[in-house]
Amino acid sequence: MSDEEDLWRQLEALEDEDHSKEDCSCPGCLLANIPDDEPMAMSDDEEDQYEPPQLEQTRRKKAALEGKDLLPKVLKILDSIREEGMTLSLFLMHSVGVTKIALLPIGPHETRTRAVDPAGARPAIEGFAVNCVTHLLDRQMEHIAPHFVSPPSELSQTNLTTFNFKAFIQTVKGDAPLLWRVMRQVAYSEQQRLRNIHKDPDMVILHLIAQAQYTRSHNRGRIAKLWAIYLKSCGLSARAFDALHALGSLMSHKWTANAYGTLAERAMEEARDDIQHLPWIISHDNVNLPMRVFSQRLHNQSHFFSGCAATVWVLPADAALPDGINDLLRAHRAQGLTEPFSLEDLLDGDPSAHLRINRQFVYHVLQILLSSPDFADYADRNNDYFHSPPTVNQLCYGPDHIVKQRILRTIDQEEASYEGNDKAKDEFFRQLGIGSEKEMQKTGVERVIAWIGDQLTVERLRGLFKYRYEDLNSFDRMDYMIPVFGWFHLIMAFANSLHKQYLGNSAIIGCIQQALDVLQRKGLQKTETKGPFWHHLHEALHHIGEAHIRATWLAVARVSELSELKTKSSTELHELAIQLVDQQASCKGHVKMMNMDIKDQDAVLAQWIMFNCDVLSYIELNAAMKCGDIGRMEDMLPTLLFQFMGGGNSKYTIEVLELMQGLKREWPDVVKDYVRKYCWLINRSGKPDGFTPVDKGQEQNIGDIKVTYHSFGPGATFEYLHKVSPAIPTLRALQRHMESEFETLTRGARHGSPDKEADVAKMTEHQKVMRKVTSKITLVREQ
Repeated sequence: MSDEEDLWRQLEALEDEDHSKEDCSCPGCLLANIPDDEPMAMSDDEEDQYEPPQLEQTRRKKAALEGKDLLPKVLKILDSIREEGMTLSLFLMHSVGVTKIALLPIGPHETRTRAVDPAGARPAIEGFAVNCVTHLLDRQMEHIAPHFVSPPSELSQTNLTTFNFKAFIQTVKGDAPLLWRVMRQVAYSEQQRLRNIHKDPDMVILHLIAQAQYTRSHNRGRIAKLWAIYLKSCGLSARAFDALHALGSLMSHKWTANAYGTLAERAMEEARDDIQHLPWIISHDNVNLPMRVFSQRLHNQSHFFSGCAATVWVLPADAALPDGINDLLRAHRAQGLTEPFSLEDLLDGDPSAHLRINRQFVYHVLQILLSSPDFADYADRNNDYFHSPPTVNQLCYGPDHIVKQRILRTIDQEEASYEGNDKAKDEFFRQLGIGSEKEMQKTGVERVIAWIGDQLTVERLRGLFKYRYEDLNSFDRMDYMIPVFGWFHLIMAFANSLHKQYLGNSAIIGCIQQALDVLQRKGLQKTETKGPFWHHLHEALHHIGEAHIRATWLAVARVSELSELKTKSSTELHELAIQLVDQQASCKGHVKMMNMDIKDQDAVLAQWIMFNCDVLSYIELNAAMKCGDIGRMEDMLPTLLFQFMGGGNSKYTIEVLELMQGLKREWPDVVKDYVRKYCWLINRSGKPDGFTPVDKGQEQNIGDIKVTYHSFGPGATFEYLHKVSPAIPTLRALQRHMESEFETLTRGARHGSPDKEADVAKMTEHQKVMRKVTSKITLVREQ
């Protein structure tokens, strides 16, 4: 049915041919019972127009009918129209006279006699049409009003993140076609439709209707609520809120602040429900937050909060541990404490693990070669030799393996001490609803909880576990707890160890400081735990390591440019890569150099071999974590142990030893698999490369608490932070949802990294020169 036919159909609905009564309030009866002598409003132009003789005739007829009941006459006319097989709308549409009148000019025009033509019946018909359309628009606005109503009970992450704007537009279009047609005509001209091929005004029209609905009733704020929560999560100021609220685009700032509290409380309710029905782990870390004031008073002073933030990670249902696991874990611990694992086996190494690591090194070396610009058009780059080696123990991914996060309320409690960690643990149990005596008994007897943190957190929890070994019950003894260090902080410690080992100074050939000078990297001379130090060091190690490997390719293949290697087949390149790793990027190559006669040794080359081996280990560990191969991560544990022992990092030496003791002696097999699969890495997206260490996820949540979703101003107190922090996952999910709905994801969720090729190429040339210099020095020394 066309829009015009639909309009006439709705006009017919205004007729009430058989039951029109004077006391009826329906639109048809009200229209039929309009008093004939009611004066019609006229414009100033119409009052000045020349009155035609027909007008005087109409007045006489109206005077003759005054006081008479006109309703029977009108009904008789309508009956006649119906008897002829027509309706009022058809009669008006096919009336030649009405059509001609409707086509009269809008305004008067002059004739040759300077007389003004009569205005005709068009003003009356236009007024009638306006009244009809206005009534229809009002009726349709009320008809679609329930779609815009959003009761407080619907304020949840599920409802916010499942709202589909495109589907909602189709609903409004179908339920209010005339309203949509009018609004589209107002917002989008025919010329625009012909000229624009990408622009679609539907979203604009929907929000115009939404503003009108919100203006009619504050209960019709479904879209206004979405925008209010989204824009506050993006940092919109309170003044801007007030301005947009006055336009009907958003809810008020006060409502939005209260909505944050509602979302946080519902998130806590979901967390309490999840831990009762699904497997879960928990992590926590410190939150340092300065609170500054600008007018000091006794009760208003600047101070520094040292708080604690925790996250419950809800695992897939298939991760649940079997019944009786608490008793089984205690029995294995008691036995394993008396049986340390064999140090001799550790020193001898696992040949299969060594072979797997060697294959990964060869793969990384080949990828560094293929990623160079000289190999951009290499014909055989898809050969099997260039594919990644088989996985060792790959974690599953996909929608069914996504780990949900529940951020708990941030507490004003330091966690650097044993007492602080004990109080924080008890407070988090209370927030989760397992702080009662009954729940504590269940935790001590039935549950097993893996607790993840950085080295200091895990050390404090393990110290509490050892200190309480003589307590009377299993809850006080913390028999339920498995402290596990986070791999993100371990990889940071690994990078700091390499920095300490190879930093040197600008005069030492092959050291990191010389490379930093060449690349003009600042702020990396001294190890720091705060700020972007690790990020800059992480990039520098990758770039310097890539340049070292490229220069080593030139040395092993005995060519001056990488482009000369393009003539070699994939098999030849693979053999060269094996030779490179075996001779100049392995412990075997370094030992071979050190076993030479003292006059034949090359100290610079020996350091380069050792650096190549260590930086490939760093690259391999990062790659294994990103793709979720926990088998490769476990293969790297002996390497990490020796790295930390040699680098003087006793704390992480202990952590690696504790983990190896648990995997080899103290934990039953089911707990070993549980720790490997669910306590090292999490996947919040379900993507193959979406794995991240648990403690890194915790640090990202702390960043959101301190920066991304931190409120500013006099109301930004620690109490407010404590109140709203559980709502952060909802805010983050709503942001991603709105970005996908409005297709703004192309801007990206993070800053892009500049191209590294110029840095790597410059560093490669520097390495080539240094190798030539050392070769000449060696030749002179031999002579």
